[in-house]
Amino acid sequence: MKDTIWKRIIAVFAALLVGIGIASVVKDLTTMAVGEDVSADILQAREELAFEEANFRSQRLLNDRLEARKKLLLHSLSEQGVMSDIIAEHGKYAMLAGLTDVKGPGITIALNDKAGYDPLADPIESVIHDSTINYVINLLWSGGARAISFNDVRLTAVSEINCVGPTILAYGVRQMPPYVISAIGPVDELLDVVQGDSYLARLSQPEVGIRISISTDSEMILPSFLKSRDYSHFMDLLETP
Repeated sequence: MKDTIWKRIIAVFAALLVGIGIASVVKDLTTMAVGEDVSADILQAREELAFEEANFRSQRLLNDRLEARKKLLLHSLSEQGVMSDIIAEHGKYAMLAGLTDVKGPGITIALNDKAGYDPLADPIESVIHDSTINYVINLLWSGGARAISFNDVRLTAVSEINCVGPTILAYGVRQMPPYVISAIGPVDELLDVVQGDSYLARLSQPEVGIRISISTDSEMILPSFLKSRDYSHFMDLLETP
């Protein structure tokens, strides 16, 4: 009888050990599968970003060439006295619309997510969102900025900065941190509104941890909107009354 009881006990322990072993193997396989899925998603995202960056550089190079040809033609016509008034007016409105390169004194603000961001422990503000970018841009406009660019993309009257999940888009183009906002305007006034802003001061506190750096330049160049994007689709439903 005792032998039978011991055999049953041993059999139960053996079954438990086998069950634990199987569960461990299943867990390891599941973890590996999840890890492979995450790695595949990261790889795909990197490939998509690399493609978009290559396409962006190619488009910028083409627009640089077209911009150079346009400037040469306009300069030639101006020297010949042909349509000089129209050319001058075109240049003025193109500058106001963000369709030409501009230069002048200004400031640059670089924003980056909290180093070592932990979504379980850190507040959601520790990651830069489109609302953060738009807040800084509006702050600069209110401080007297004459022209602004975001990650080397010139902002215009139809600027589009929004968020899809964790990704910030500017005119539909994916942007990556650090997010660099440059503004031409009265440097002292721009510095005052940025450095004196309570919301930005809170973001830079250790508990939030947004990394903010500010620099000034006596002369910076902001690119034409045409060097990075095509504005034609913004006008497809517009007509002159």
